[in-house]
Amino acid sequence: MATAAAASASSSLLAPAGSTAPAAHNALLFPSSVPSLRAYPRLLLAFRRPAAAAVADPQAAVLEEEVDQQVQFDDDEDDGYEGGRGAAFTPPTRPRTGKAALPLKRDRTRSKRFLEIQKLRESKKEHDVPTAISLMKQIASAKFVESAEAHFRMNLDPKYNDQQLRATVNLPKGTGQSVKIAVLTQGEKIDEARAAGADIVGGDDLIEQIKGGFMEFDKLIASPDMMPKVASLGKILGPRGLMPNPKAGTVSPNITQAIEEFKKGKVEYRVDKTGIVHIPFGKVDFPEEDLIANFMAVVRSVERNKPSGAKGIYWKTVYLCSSMGPSIKLNIKEMLDYGTDSSN
Repeated sequence: MATAAAASASSSLLAPAGSTAPAAHNALLFPSSVPSLRAYPRLLLAFRRPAAAAVADPQAAVLEEEVDQQVQFDDDEDDGYEGGRGAAFTPPTRPRTGKAALPLKRDRTRSKRFLEIQKLRESKKEHDVPTAISLMKQIASAKFVESAEAHFRMNLDPKYNDQQLRATVNLPKGTGQSVKIAVLTQGEKIDEARAAGADIVGGDDLIEQIKGGFMEFDKLIASPDMMPKVASLGKILGPRGLMPNPKAGTVSPNITQAIEEFKKGKVEYRVDKTGIVHIPFGKVDFPEEDLIANFMAVVRSVERNKPSGAKGIYWKTVYLCSSMGPSIKLNIKEMLDYGTDSSN
């Protein structure tokens, strides 16, 4: 009896005001609302150890500090959450640059010139040489005289020495543009170069001018005896494609012949690192017959200078275009046959 009385007395002390002991006991064991997960750190704080125990156990003190930080973090974010879940995180957007900043195709506004050109061509249709030349001249509508360009995608990998393609071709009808030629030579060949029509002629003095930044020329021709001195200009002329090279015809003992060939329409071409050859072969205001003659001269030159390491299909795709116009695809078989017929 004494034990039961003591138990009832203790339960009455624990019971809140205005309620009976059994009801309070049941409320603690079976709460009507389950606290959210964010309340558990607070429950842990209710049973923290005394300060003396924390000093005796440093790890427990560190754990309690982490719990305090978590509770503080939860308190700061309680106002922004609804129903125990926070708003979706949206990372800051960076301004787009380069190609990413361009509008999508469906959002672009095309010019009248572009829409008119699209009515004249079919993007995936293959044409023969005369039809492609005629269509290119019809499409060219810029305010200046555009160049006629050929782009060949070859089955070549120029990182291998036996698959590199670099040569020159003499366009029978010319390039349609004036070429400013500089010549590096010495002795009697200086007068020969000037008589042949060279725009700039010099020796050591011209080398010093180039080192100083002088680049007022389109082609640089050098005699073989000047090449040891020209080697010091490799870092300046190499990236610009102006370094004299025997394969390009810009290193020759016959200076007069080299100047005449480049003045008449000799063009250098080479395959780039992606296996594509880009070469201009005239102006769009040329007659169609002249453009066809120049283009077939380029095709025969590329076919004739086929590298020894080329395997399988040599020609992949061929396109013609003007400087500001869209590309026109050619039928490779008809192109090669047309070239054979015209050469015969």
